[in-house]
Amino acid sequence: MRTGFILFLIVMTLSKSFAQGADTLSIPGAKLIKNIRYGTANIRQTFDLYIPENASKPVPVIVWIHGGGWNNGTKKNMHVDGLVAHGYAIASVDYRFTRDTIFPAQIRDCNAAIALLWKNASQYHLDTSRFILAGASAGGHLAALIGMSNNNNRQEFYPFSIKNNPVRFQAVINYYGVTDLYVLHGNGLSFDVDADDSIISKLLGASSLKRPDLAKWASATTYIDKNDPPTLTIHGAKDQTSPLWLGQLFTNLLQVTGVKNDILILPEAAHAGSVFSQANVLEKVLSFLKEVAGNKRIN
Repeated sequence: MRTGFILFLIVMTLSKSFAQGADTLSIPGAKLIKNIRYGTANIRQTFDLYIPENASKPVPVIVWIHGGGWNNGTKKNMHVDGLVAHGYAIASVDYRFTRDTIFPAQIRDCNAAIALLWKNASQYHLDTSRFILAGASAGGHLAALIGMSNNNNRQEFYPFSIKNNPVRFQAVINYYGVTDLYVLHGNGLSFDVDADDSIISKLLGASSLKRPDLAKWASATTYIDKNDPPTLTIHGAKDQTSPLWLGQLFTNLLQVTGVKNDILILPEAAHAGSVFSQANVLEKVLSFLKEVAGNKRIN
């Protein structure tokens, strides 16, 4: 009986340790601060912060938002971990899923995390003039939406008063995000967009066909103006979930509006995958960030 109880305690301890570490990466050369809490409504309202170990002055920070159809994924799922070796901190944000609550809870969570990060930038040795948004898939949607709407005074997107919101972004890196929910319809993709149980319908609380007003409200393209941050889009040509033309539409709208932007198309890539973490993609991200840094030095 005693032996069985001891084994039970060991299993429970190991399970707890695994659960605590399961959504966290080990990035070489990074000091990790795990599970920084920015909200109290849900267990997922935390972010991990990776800071370069050899940083001797405030460093730029990538605010990373993971994908997973707004209803899955963890903060360890990222394409930008290689940037730590180039002097960038990474704040990888978890947020409430659609099984918890519908939009705009997801963007409110991300903005709450960003506000906490900004407020404590000096404590974490972060450079507030070099806050960069990045995300993939659903996270790309949220990163682009935050970046484009940041100067549009959408109070619904924030869990605090934005009357004197100081946060500004140097750039947005959009990995195959669904940047326009208003124009995406039909069942020609890997899912039926207009079905009541589609991932987009679950996000909005109704299908975008029935509630186009909600779809436009939740789309990054709605908020594009000439004062938005420079944006790089990275997209697979064979993506059957967030089609390439969505990425091209986004970049073309940025272009005609006068926002500095670029797009990297990976000819053989589908939706997500390790190809988006390869060296050539990282090099493109680094060169884009150096290009938009102005007089600021980025390693």
